[in-house]
Amino acid sequence: MKKPNATLASYMNYVSEEGLNLDRFVEHGGRMLGSAEAASLKDGLADLHEKISTLRADYPQLALKLEFLMDYFETNPWNPADKVRNETIFALLYAAKDVDLMPDDMPEVGYLDDSAVVESVLARHCDTFAQFCAAKDIDWTALKPASVI
Repeated sequence: MKKPNATLASYMNYVSEEGLNLDRFVEHGGRMLGSAEAASLKDGLADLHEKISTLRADYPQLALKLEFLMDYFETNPWNPADKVRNETIFALLYAAKDVDLMPDDMPEVGYLDDSAVVESVLARHCDTFAQFCAAKDIDWTALKPASVI
């Protein structure tokens, strides 16, 4: 799977003295995607499925939420104006990368940033995802971020 062009240096644009502005990071990441990134993700779904299966034992919630986002991605056609789908693609591409804000091979904390990006996307679009879950008979309460009441 092709990796997104973002580098660690570009990620640092979202870190200020107050810390990382995760919502801005996710929103910008979603806006920067185009049909090429959607196609790249579609072509790399098998690799992402494999990575998720390796996460399942140690990070079951992250694996569950990534599988949900993959289902959403596969169900909804590409639309460059669809903010929810674009941010979903961003979260999936971010999770597919091994080197990001926190390298995945860092013991105990390597997937913390991946989890934070996924949680941010789910929280930012909770109404859309709740409707998607209702339509597909998926338990939204198992996926809903703690920050969403």
